[in-house]
Amino acid sequence: MSTERVNASPAIIPRVLSERLWGDHDFFLLDVGASGGIEKHWAVFNERLRAIGFEPLLAEVERLQNDARGTKISYEPAFVTCGNFDQLFPPDLRQNVAASKNNDPFQRVSAVRALQLLQVDYTEQMFNAGAPVVYTDRRIVLDEFFPAYKHGTIDFIKIDTDGHDFEVLLGADAVMRNGGSLGCSIEAQFHGASHDYANTFANIDRFMRAHGFSLFDIDVYRYSRAALPAPFMYDIPAQTTTGQVLWGEALYFRDLADQNYARMWPYYLLSQERVIKLACLFDLFGLPDCAAELLATRRDVVGEQCDALLDDLAAPGAGTPGAYAAYLQAFESDPKAWLRTRWHGRTLSPGTTPSHESLSEELETEPADAGSAQRLEPARRQSVASVPATIREASEVTALRRRVARLLIKTRELRQRLRQRDHRVQQLKQRLAGGRARQDGT
Repeated sequence: MSTERVNASPAIIPRVLSERLWGDHDFFLLDVGASGGIEKHWAVFNERLRAIGFEPLLAEVERLQNDARGTKISYEPAFVTCGNFDQLFPPDLRQNVAASKNNDPFQRVSAVRALQLLQVDYTEQMFNAGAPVVYTDRRIVLDEFFPAYKHGTIDFIKIDTDGHDFEVLLGADAVMRNGGSLGCSIEAQFHGASHDYANTFANIDRFMRAHGFSLFDIDVYRYSRAALPAPFMYDIPAQTTTGQVLWGEALYFRDLADQNYARMWPYYLLSQERVIKLACLFDLFGLPDCAAELLATRRDVVGEQCDALLDDLAAPGAGTPGAYAAYLQAFESDPKAWLRTRWHGRTLSPGTTPSHESLSEELETEPADAGSAQRLEPARRQSVASVPATIREASEVTALRRRVARLLIKTRELRQRLRQRDHRVQQLKQRLAGGRARQDGT
């Protein structure tokens, strides 16, 4: 459930961890639908990460628990739901497409048809490491699994259950009302039954807003119809390059930089730990501007390290005092330097200052979309020159480091996908061979 916007080289997290700026508590993550294990990007919190993963596949939980030995990560075999879902949305109505006015077209997509043609059990192959599918009978509700005094210690909830995500949220009502969770990533369907408790994005968004959360990011997944299949995005029959948007991954946070937040949500206690942890989450999920706003707005809560953290966001890895002030001054002096067309196709990396070379090159070049031959104004030259050289150099090094880090992550992911593909291909060959043998025997 991670996106390309996850930051492979966070700017402020190293300082926060090394100086223990949020205190001595761990970062506490809940992963509901933990097949495959806790996502790799959470490892940035190192030994300060404590996590519980919930997964109903028994063989997968056993495998993950063995892999997690010696860490603060544990896995629980369980379906996560809410206690009264059948009363909220009766099964007879859920299963009646016409009565519930369910417009979900998933059974008509090319991914489903491909799995039928390949005779592949998707759950077995993708979520259970090829082992026979055996589910637990255990069902839990998050509000009940954790005692009330621990609700406020939960920092983030990730939910990916392939169709029961809203049930999980409904069972976390008390957790969130007791101050739990700074953020939540949740897979959501855009189509489904027209009902207040159907597992749709509309209901999920309404629930999250009612508990003090705002939508900060969303990825959408497309699925082509089987009537005219489009290429799959990956080496598995799933998302496609074109097609109707059916699913999405929504990312929610509490907007603690909003000066009216405490008035709207008085039960939520603002603390240094929560503000700094939220800034770290913004940093991790590629939202450095939100991290900067939060730190600057809550300077009195953050404390004396606020300026250093802001400087880290403006010039990651440089440790340059005054970098944040210089970054803002450069923008105030000439906001047009941030326009996309002034970069000749380049984009400004979040949390970095425009590089000196790229701006200097543009100063001697006509604007890409200009209809006249006028040179850029002298005031802009002055604004570029006003950016300290240390920040310019830091931005170039940071951009390079981030590119390298992203390439390493993509390389590891590609190798893992190739290994999984080879494993699946071998299993399919064995199944086909077995099927031929049975046919020959008959």
